[in-house]
Amino acid sequence: MDAKKRKGVGFGIFLACSSAVATGTFGIFLHYLSVFGLSDDTVTLIGPVFMFIAFLLIALIKDRRLLLAPKKLYYFTMIAVSGFILYPLYNFTYVRVFANLPMAIASLFHFSNSIVLVFLMRILFKQKITKEKLICCVLAIVGIMLVLQVISFGAVAPDSSVPITSMGIFWGVAVACALAFVYSIDYFHISHDVPVITTQIYACLCSSIILLITSNPAAVGQNIMESISANGAVVIVVALVYCAVLMWSYYSITACYNYIDASYGALTFVLEPSVAAILGFIILHETLTPLQMLGIAIAVCAIVYMQYSEGKREKAELAAQTESVDLTQDSANANPEVDVE
Repeated sequence: MDAKKRKGVGFGIFLACSSAVATGTFGIFLHYLSVFGLSDDTVTLIGPVFMFIAFLLIALIKDRRLLLAPKKLYYFTMIAVSGFILYPLYNFTYVRVFANLPMAIASLFHFSNSIVLVFLMRILFKQKITKEKLICCVLAIVGIMLVLQVISFGAVAPDSSVPITSMGIFWGVAVACALAFVYSIDYFHISHDVPVITTQIYACLCSSIILLITSNPAAVGQNIMESISANGAVVIVVALVYCAVLMWSYYSITACYNYIDASYGALTFVLEPSVAAILGFIILHETLTPLQMLGIAIAVCAIVYMQYSEGKREKAELAAQTESVDLTQDSANANPEVDVE
């Protein structure tokens, strides 16, 4: 861990925790925006439009060179694919999974993208699938099956619980897959030194264009005006707070890696489904059976451990490679080649 990370560990943990907590609150905002009469199409559009504006302003203030698109056509094509296909798909499924499942379960599906990502990273980037990863994935799937009551041991859900429908499960699997694809493309850009802000500006712009075309801008505008007319300025306030929380959740998790290792950042995301479950119970009165709570605990712990151990393994491999390079250079310096004429 470098000097900057050693000095700011506490701040880095705070940033990571705040990102996880912010992500865990998304379902509450989506619930109230729906209660205010905003359609799924309208809510789906809000996120990428705001993110585009926010990242554009950051680039203008921080460094205008971030506005320059990648020179290599291949990199820009990947951003376009992400923006025109993957981002809209993720936003579309994300809104619908919270509309069809209890907050805790919807958040768990969102969090479980890591299971899909394990196999996706193997296919796209040839990363190893270790026995440890497989065991964690199996445990996480067992936990999810407990939550979905596929494995119930005769337990009966309380009358106050939100029903789990096949459509809700479909959207849950869809959002996990969509987010895994988004993360894999983000990984590609980061590994090729494409600035995150540049990627987000163009990806969110492309996503906004597609969602505007597919959702009928006139209908979206009318829906927003009708909602404000019926509920007042509170609609604008909730929407702005949601967008601010959305932006903070993304900014803080990327910023935290300047102070702590990714493996430690992964540990804090146990808070995401935990916060969602607590808020769902307190605000929306959504209840879970003890077996479902156990399932969430098993799935979350398995995924968090997998992310943590993978981060530590990658760090160890990088350190070993660096040491090997240093030894090679030292050997070359100790035994310089002698030119013989």
